[in-house]
Amino acid sequence: MSWLENIGRSVGQLHAGAWIVGLSVAVAVMLIGILRLCRKSPCGYSETELRFRNVFAIMSEDQRRSLIDHYTKKHGCNREAAMRHALDDRDREARSWR
Repeated sequence: MSWLENIGRSVGQLHAGAWIVGLSVAVAVMLIGILRLCRKSPCGYSETELRFRNVFAIMSEDQRRSLIDHYTKKHGCNREAAMRHALDDRDREARSWR
């Protein structure tokens, strides 16, 4: 067997290994994408609610609930949208002080 045949066989094995690695990476990326679409926090909160809780952490639970009720009535929207409106208003106010 010549050295050229050995190189040819090594390249063929490399291609097979590359296919396996490529396929594994593609499957992993797809699974990560699917999990991100279905993502909820471990305690069942949406990303919006987690951000809302973090931004307004200094408030008591009753105050946060009252703030959500205010935005729900003001914009005629659901709870999730009310939290987004509250976060947007807070971000707008924070930018106005720069």
